[in-house]
Amino acid sequence: MMNDIKTQILSEFKESDVEKVVFEAAKIIVYVTNKEIFLNGFEIGKNLAQKYKKRIEIRLSPKILENEEKIIEKCEEILNKYKIKYKNIFLERHRSIIVIDTYQPEKIDEGVIREIREKTFCNIVIKRSPLKSSRIIDIVRSYLHKKSKYRVSFLNKVGERIVTRKSTLKRGNYRIIFLGGTREVGRSCILLKTDESSVLLDCGVGMDVGTEKYPAINIEDFNILDLDAAIITHAHLDHIGFIPYLFRLGWKGPVYLTEPTRDIGSLSMLDYVKISKMQGKKSLYEAKDIKEFLKHTYTLGYREVTDITPDIKICLYDAGHVIGSSMVHINIENKHNILYTGDFKYIPTKLLNKPKTLFQRLETLIIESTYGGNNDYHPPREETEKMFIKDIKDVLKDNGKVLIPVLSVGRAQDILLTLIENIENGELPRVNIYTEGILWETSMIHTAYPEFLSDYVRTMILGGENLFEKEYIVKVNPKERDQIIESKEPYIVVSTSGMMQGGPILEYFKRLANDERNLLAFVSYQAQGTLGRRILDGEKSFIIDSEKIEVKIKYKKYDGFSGHADRREILGYIKHLKPKPKQIFVVHGEHPKYFELVNSIRIKLNIEAYAPKLGDSLLLNL
Repeated sequence: MMNDIKTQILSEFKESDVEKVVFEAAKIIVYVTNKEIFLNGFEIGKNLAQKYKKRIEIRLSPKILENEEKIIEKCEEILNKYKIKYKNIFLERHRSIIVIDTYQPEKIDEGVIREIREKTFCNIVIKRSPLKSSRIIDIVRSYLHKKSKYRVSFLNKVGERIVTRKSTLKRGNYRIIFLGGTREVGRSCILLKTDESSVLLDCGVGMDVGTEKYPAINIEDFNILDLDAAIITHAHLDHIGFIPYLFRLGWKGPVYLTEPTRDIGSLSMLDYVKISKMQGKKSLYEAKDIKEFLKHTYTLGYREVTDITPDIKICLYDAGHVIGSSMVHINIENKHNILYTGDFKYIPTKLLNKPKTLFQRLETLIIESTYGGNNDYHPPREETEKMFIKDIKDVLKDNGKVLIPVLSVGRAQDILLTLIENIENGELPRVNIYTEGILWETSMIHTAYPEFLSDYVRTMILGGENLFEKEYIVKVNPKERDQIIESKEPYIVVSTSGMMQGGPILEYFKRLANDERNLLAFVSYQAQGTLGRRILDGEKSFIIDSEKIEVKIKYKKYDGFSGHADRREILGYIKHLKPKPKQIFVVHGEHPKYFELVNSIRIKLNIEAYAPKLGDSLLLNL
């Protein structure tokens, strides 16, 4: 099959015009020696793609290119001519590609691209730079450029695997094995097995409470040597945090995800390693394992269909949970279709759009149940926000401090936008908002990927407005923390971790918990056993770092900010799905929420539903 497709494509050209045909994962690259064919490459590639139902790109042979200095110089001249601001220009000569890291990608239109191609004979890849420097984006993009030659070889092997079957058997034996995230929140990990393929859906760590922290990869059904690919829905550690460990074990397969998930996931995992060491805990993996993960990533945009094995195609869709979060639609040999929601939100927010409900085919749904219990109804966002702002205003008026523990991705940006909006319109006094941890980095990553955000936020970013940059948003150096805590002035702290299991928020809490004028505002989900949950459950005394902490601070939970769908949204999403799934697996929820959701799906929607247990291996109905 592999040689067949290459031979067919080669037959479309004169032998003397083509140097080679190679794979880059599911994409087929034709390296030509004829400059005229290259210049008409867009049209030729489009026609071939329609004919062979494959993504095909025409590139000029690297042997024909000028030296790097001249190519970069020509590209710079054209960008300067059109007054296009750029940060970096990388030449990947072995791929005949120029990567332009620019603050104004919308100004690089078809005419500019055509002119650069005609002068340099390279294809163009455009990346948006964040509005303010982001260290992690600089590191990730620079590292991927540095490892580009390795990635070409790696993606070629991936492509060969996609078109080469292991077996000629076609029994249609499709199974899902649940390795984590069942009847619990944390360590989401699902293994999809067909006669031909083995693919992971998410690979996360637990909530750091109790003993079950990692996916059950030691079961008989899981063999890392057979694993073809992993798909990551979003950058929260309970969905991505275990993946570097697979590379530590020696796995070398592709990880499919969006660009924001790749960047923020890398940042979160590095932070995970750093905090583990600061707390004197043994880290599950090291920075070198995160680099291995990066080398093996393959990013996709929303609604971009791609083959990942000989019998599996996937397409990612906006999940509305955090930037870059994805629902994964999986097509197996055009016989069975699965939708895995990951974490999702069914109503639009300030930051994100709502998920899609219309699909061509759908037989099996795997859906979260974080707020799927009978009483899990979030109040309207407007009502929650009004109460949140009033409570903060009252505390600040009384010269108190407000502590807001947040997840660094999604909730942090949503809360910051809410606070900024209310300060700008006069509803809140203009006090300092102190941010710590990785919040600044994750916020800047948002400005680099506006296409993954709501229409409102995207428009602001494209207009050059940095939504998170205000004089009262103060990025704190840990050395300044003591001075801030001892300040007599009222202020707001927005910091990690969202469940108070570590991070800077703990330092503020330890010092400010004994003052009843202060407020601890919970805007995120609090898992069982976490410090945040224990506070909400009424515990009044804690030992933190050998220090006894008495809780006199006011505390309150604001459910309307949740990035998860509540019960009404979950049932509404299933009800509006077209076509209606034949079976539903309910995951990512605590007892008894998953059972209550299963019962409601069966009774109210008349669909077979199950709450699988850890290790369950279930056949998919065809």
